[in-house]
Amino acid sequence: MKIALVPISAKPYHAGHHYLVTKAAQQNDKVILFVSVSSRQRKGEFPIFGDDMLRIWTEELESIMPANVEIEFGGNPVRKVYEIIGDACQRPAFEDTYVVYSDVADTATNYPQAHRERYMQPLCHHDQVKFAAEENPDDFMRGSGAPNISGTRVRKFLENEDFKSFATAMPPGVNANNIWNILTHKTNETLLRNLIQTIIS
Repeated sequence: MKIALVPISAKPYHAGHHYLVTKAAQQNDKVILFVSVSSRQRKGEFPIFGDDMLRIWTEELESIMPANVEIEFGGNPVRKVYEIIGDACQRPAFEDTYVVYSDVADTATNYPQAHRERYMQPLCHHDQVKFAAEENPDDFMRGSGAPNISGTRVRKFLENEDFKSFATAMPPGVNANNIWNILTHKTNETLLRNLIQTIIS
């Protein structure tokens, strides 16, 4: 069996992620999509909360996944890829081939040769671990084969209250307005509380 492994943080999930998932579903028998559910709160960036993303997955994203996609929530997505391949390396028969899907830069950063030698043998030597972005780099380069969108840009759209740009970055088949409302409601509540506190003071 040919199994695709797709690790994503998805804060938030956008058209670029969906391109990876769709490509993986078309090219493999089965896709395991690893999704982080931790919150992303960094100074100077629009916060994305894990519970909000879980709600978005339930209300909007699960229904647009291809039929052969299985979603695993929680944990570190990249570490999960190493665990799956490491476990497969311990089995007596190497029956499955694993294909890792991420963009060109993330593939180079997250799966250096030294780590492949240490954690992915003997499957790598048997040519049963492949990296889609290395086999067809043009297909996975942002702005070339893949959509020219990133989580950083989508968070900036949220920060700037630019719904129009945000909506164009969402995958087809979802209610962008619902996703926007889920992601912004806490921030709007905080702004309102701060405003009320200022008025009271």
